This record gives sequence, C-alpha cells and structure tokens, in this order.
Amino acid sequence: MRKTARGSSRSGTRKQPSQTRSKALVDALIQTTARVLLRDGWQALTTNRIARDAGVSVGSLYQYFPNKEALLLALVERLADEMTARLMEVGAALRDASVAEGIVTIVRAALDVSRRDAPLYRAVLVELPRQGALELFERVNRRLADALTEWLVDRRDELDVVDPSLTAHVLVTSLDALTDHALLFHPELLESPRFERELHALVSGYLGVRRPARARRSVNGRSRP
Repeated sequence: MRKTARGSSRSGTRKQPSQTRSKALVDALIQTTARVLLRDGWQALTTNRIARDAGVSVGSLYQYFPNKEALLLALVERLADEMTARLMEVGAALRDASVAEGIVTIVRAALDVSRRDAPLYRAVLVELPRQGALELFERVNRRLADALTEWLVDRRDELDVVDPSLTAHVLVTSLDALTDHALLFHPELLESPRFERELHALVSGYLGVRRPARARRSVNGRSRP
C-alpha cells in the first residue's frame, strides 16, 4: 500500500469503521474537517478543534485518525470519489456524442469539477503538494482521459488525432491546469462564458476539428472562395 504524508496509509485512517455508528462518526469528522478548514484555514486546523466542533472527544477521533493530515487525506479521497462519480456520468454522455457535443461535454466537465464546492476544493488544492496527496486527483484525471480516449477512437475519422490515448492525456492535463489556475488565482473565470468559449476553441483547435471555410467578401459585395 502506498504511503502518504507522515507515514499514514493511503486511506488516512488507523482503522476502517465497520458499524453504522462508527461510520457516522468518521463521516462527521470528515465533514467537520472541511468546515473548520474553510472557516479557520490549515494552520489553525487541529485535531482538538475538529473533535470539539464535531462534538466528540479527541480520543474518539484518534481511534480513526492519527493526525490532521490523515483527516485531510480522508477529505481529499472523498472529494476525489465524488469527482470520479461525476466523470463516470460524463463518460456515459460521451459514448454517443457528436464531435460538437463531445467538446461541449468535456469543457463543461472540466469547469464543473472546479466549480463544485469551489471554496473547499481551492483550500484543499493549496495543501495537496505539501501533504503528498496529488495522486488522488490524478486518479480523477485518468478516469476522464480513459473516457475521452474511447470517444476519440470512435471519432478518429472526423478529427486530426494520431494517438487517441496521448491526445486525451494532453487535453485533460491542459484543461485541469487551466481550471485549477483559474480556481486559485482568477475564480471569476470559472463562471465566465468567455473563458468557456476560449477552452472550447482550445479543444477544437487541438483536436483538429474541420470547420467549413467562411466565404470572404469582395469589394463589390460578392462572396468569393
């Protein structure tokens, strides 16, 4: 099992909850971690504060999470799982999508991932490199890239794509970088129709979507090739 920050396991927990009551406790601790992180920031986030806000003893917290890093990792895993579920829907929508519909679907999916719970995602995104948990969101990107690869294979005759798998990887990575940068530094862009149009143009150009040539106007008003 891959190790993450401070030697905790990938799940971040000391033990997995098995009973309904313990599952509810773990869920409450993760939700409280999100709430405290948003309200007070990472530096002020402590296990004592999380336990107090969740209405449990810190000893109960330590049964499942050894430190605040483990709680953050559990929160990141939950966000990644929610994003993955959303992208499974995107993959299903891509199967029968035309080129134009597919590009719209891909761009909106990239934007939706950053827009959904944007303040929390931004707070988590800032801490990911320091906590060694970036690979969890890379898993999300791989899911979208896999779905995109299948769609590109089905649409190869309509696009200028030589290696669908590599094209999907480059495209997903590019959209991820652009939307994450917007989330961190220019969050207003995530709601901007102009930004969405620019991403649409970027994807269309990279995929080599064939567009009908526009007729040019001559001086006397007649169109010419």
